Amino acid sequence: MTNAKKAYRNRAIPEDKEIMATLEKADKIKNSYFRLRVKALISLAKKFGKRRLEIGSLKLADLEEKEGYLHVTFTLRKKHKKGLFQYFKLLEKENPSALNKPHTQLKAEWEQWIETEQGYRVKEERRTKKVLLEDKYAKLILEYVAWLQQNNPNGIYLFPSGRAVFSTYVIINAAHLSGSQLLRLIKPLNRKLWLHLFREMKGAEIARDLGNKVTAVADIKQTLDLEREETAFKYVERYAIQEMKPET
Repeated sequence: MTNAKKAYRNRAIPEDKEIMATLEKADKIKNSYFRLRVKALISLAKKFGKRRLEIGSLKLADLEEKEGYLHVTFTLRKKHKKGLFQYFKLLEKENPSALNKPHTQLKAEWEQWIETEQGYRVKEERRTKKVLLEDKYAKLILEYVAWLQQNNPNGIYLFPSGRAVFSTYVIINAAHLSGSQLLRLIKPLNRKLWLHLFREMKGAEIARDLGNKVTAVADIKQTLDLEREETAFKYVERYAIQEMKPET
């Protein structure tokens, strides 16, 4: 679990009643912006199970009401590590003499290099999901969007950055909140709840609904935008209940 304290690392995934209790606690926040913002954040995480950066980087333009649905387009940023051959090409250009090292040493140095910023490339992909406008979580998201449109008409991001200036909170439209900042919005409401748990919850929801079947693997992979079927299968292993054939 991302940034989970050791004591909470193995906690059970939240049930619907825990999410609703967290939202009810959010209703007590007096500041309208803070109240609507955290409820929209929880709703997005609950409904779509996306990574926190994928939620944090959402722009207002990424949300659209169309044909009875709320369409949300997420930007996925996936790291692809560069290969050994690409490392050799870099050395050939920047430090040719280094290629004279033993192959085992070069491979070890390559393994260290791919963990650096220079050793991987980031590929961006766009994925659109939709949910009925009547959905209770969609309503909370749209309520927050309406507040932003009315009170911050020049906004770019759904969760813009900001800072407190004396007793006033100033929205900074040029940047969005980071993943750790989003986490800090939820913690006062439920200290044992973090954003990755919503992702785990969504995967478990599909696995329990579809059972121990290949279709569950495919649905989890598509919903969570996973790269590998093996990762999706782990959700099925953890949460799916195998149904035995009846005998009469």
